[in-house]
Amino acid sequence: MSTVTHVPETVGLDGSDAPETARRTGYGKLFSNAFIRLRYADGFSFARSLAFQVVLAVIPGIIFIVALAARLGEGQLRSMVAAVIESLTPKPAAEMFLQVFQQGAAAGSGGNLTAIIVGGVAMLVGAVTAMAQLQRGASRIYGVDSDRPTFERYGLATVLTLTAGTLIGVAFVLTAIGAGLNPYFEDELLAVWRWVRWPLGLAILPIAFGFLFKAAPNRRQPTVSWLAVGGAVAVILWFAVSVLLAFYLNASGSFGDTYGPLAGVIGFMLWAQLSAIAIFYGLAVAAELEAARAGVCEPRQDESVDGAREVVPA
Repeated sequence: MSTVTHVPETVGLDGSDAPETARRTGYGKLFSNAFIRLRYADGFSFARSLAFQVVLAVIPGIIFIVALAARLGEGQLRSMVAAVIESLTPKPAAEMFLQVFQQGAAAGSGGNLTAIIVGGVAMLVGAVTAMAQLQRGASRIYGVDSDRPTFERYGLATVLTLTAGTLIGVAFVLTAIGAGLNPYFEDELLAVWRWVRWPLGLAILPIAFGFLFKAAPNRRQPTVSWLAVGGAVAVILWFAVSVLLAFYLNASGSFGDTYGPLAGVIGFMLWAQLSAIAIFYGLAVAAELEAARAGVCEPRQDESVDGAREVVPA
């Protein structure tokens, strides 16, 4: 059972109400109550589970892409993936990832179609399971203890993977690791790419997070414009995590020296963990904003708090 107060469903909300509600509540109180809601909804545990599933999806995904490119004879794509790996990770980790990369290329070049299919299935299963975990955590943040039926939950998870998940992956490539693609642009396009990738990545993220925040919780959500405050918080935190961690991994020789070949794995797991926390905290901000609009003052469930689950008109 959730230990946070239930957020009543409030009909008729739109984006014009959100800034006024936030100002009336106070941004300091809103953000601190959102942290309390995240904590007592067991959001950090859900974030760990989500991060674990993301890792299980991305690593097989890299192997799948490399093997498929090798089978199709796309040498340029393989070279681009290798360049991204080398630009993102410290040298000891890059060597380990490149070994995995070479294994995928060998599997594809050797015509091992079964290995390619298995890698693709592993990537898809990991991603869909991650989105199912996101649904469960999002519901608990809103104080909803019931999950969708199994087929409905995983069907929605598949849709979220193919839509929002793909957009988030594109945004990460553009912002955090886009510099690794610099050698593959002509001189006249390189300057354009260096500047365009940042606003383009930031433009994609609100769309992805808006879709996630609207669809993930097992309740009737307000409009995407109302959820934009929580989405903006998630975008800012995710962007900061992605860029700063990539910069640290590239700039810090001590990280690679300390962890050796495990540096890349640890760095990627750290990114996945912090990114998951950013997403869940953004959801907590959106939930707390709606709770404040409905007159629910305390994020933590208490005997003195009425847990009635009514629909509150706007």
